[in-house]
Amino acid sequence: MKINSTSCKLFLLSGMFILLGFSLEAQRNGKGDKTKAFLNFTFEDFIEEGTISEPSQIGLLKNVYSPTSIGADLFNLNSPGDFGVGQNLYGMQLPIEAAAERLPEVDKNLFDKNLKGGGDGFAGIVTYKPGKLSKERSYITIPFMIGKDKLKMTKGMKYCIEFSVSLGESSKYATNNLQMLFSKDMMDVPIDGLVAKESGRTLSNVKNRVYTGFFGWEKVCAMYEAKGDEVCLVIGNFETNEETKVEQQKKPKDSETEVLPHAYYFIDNVRIKEVNSKEQCNCYAADTSDIAEVYSTLIYDKTPILTDRMTSAQKIQEQVAYFGFGKKSYTPSGKESFNFIIAEMNANPNMRIEIIGHNDSKEDEVAEQNQELTNMARQRAEAIKAYFVRQGIDETRIVPLSKGATEASMEIQSDDDKEVRDAKNRRVMFRVID
Repeated sequence: MKINSTSCKLFLLSGMFILLGFSLEAQRNGKGDKTKAFLNFTFEDFIEEGTISEPSQIGLLKNVYSPTSIGADLFNLNSPGDFGVGQNLYGMQLPIEAAAERLPEVDKNLFDKNLKGGGDGFAGIVTYKPGKLSKERSYITIPFMIGKDKLKMTKGMKYCIEFSVSLGESSKYATNNLQMLFSKDMMDVPIDGLVAKESGRTLSNVKNRVYTGFFGWEKVCAMYEAKGDEVCLVIGNFETNEETKVEQQKKPKDSETEVLPHAYYFIDNVRIKEVNSKEQCNCYAADTSDIAEVYSTLIYDKTPILTDRMTSAQKIQEQVAYFGFGKKSYTPSGKESFNFIIAEMNANPNMRIEIIGHNDSKEDEVAEQNQELTNMARQRAEAIKAYFVRQGIDETRIVPLSKGATEASMEIQSDDDKEVRDAKNRRVMFRVID
């Protein structure tokens, strides 16, 4: 395949000016959209004229490489044979059509003004091999750069990240753990085996589902709050085989591709934009809206039993609010409890209370790859505090606390199944401060 280096240089320069234009527009006195592009990578900007003739040639591109000795693959519309688009060594796939992306207008302006979709090429990685070949994974590292200038993410800034994936028909297996690692290390010295995940920096799609789609593109999408030292994004599976969910696949009837003992994914359109909230991250907002359907839709409820012999403090302590999985929104019965406590506090102006949040262990587990679920106990306590303040209670009279998943609910019975136990643990309790 012949690549015109002059046209590649012009493309890169124009892309630099476009990105700079986004940044300037986003900072103009609050006018227009306040999100801006941070990365838009489409696997087609080559270093120089070359030919894709063998595996692991992603290094032919500018500003991308593989962090392991088994490199990621590269495919291009102008490459014949095994590494072309359409029918290739690992499956039948074409670049993403712009019309198929259904980008909202703001994202079209940021990433695809000319409606070109996925361009002329895409990459390919291995996310799973069984047995003795388990360490034969491949990854894609994309440094954050404009031209030759290295960039870092902004500390405290929220970023919406997405990329497109398609399972190659050579795959005997499909997996979850299509992940993103935001590293402070450039990882430009290839290693053997798996790239290690980093706590708080490694994310998957919020549902971390298994991607089984042949002959089409799907989104992997997440939200990330930056620490301020990130210099690159690494895409791949950072978990061991034991920590990876694997599903065996049937070869499509019309596939001409040899089935191999691996899970192989085509990757394209890696995009990062700055956002103020998850609602500006369209694919993520869609995923998180029904996260409870993936893990549990059960919300426990119990009416507090109050007697005339109880003190005000005892009656308040009987109030408990329960929550859905990954949720800090309260139920109608929860709101009744809040209003009862507010009435007691209004009747006793010197009363102060603790709002004690709890979450279940599964929420902590999911939060390792989904920052929105980090410390749900604290999020719940703070949400209720905000409600009390809106109802006129001075915030100095409220102390929110987080117990996480450390204290099991007294409501749990020995014959409760796991889902019921978790539902009883997703709660907020109250205590009058002496």
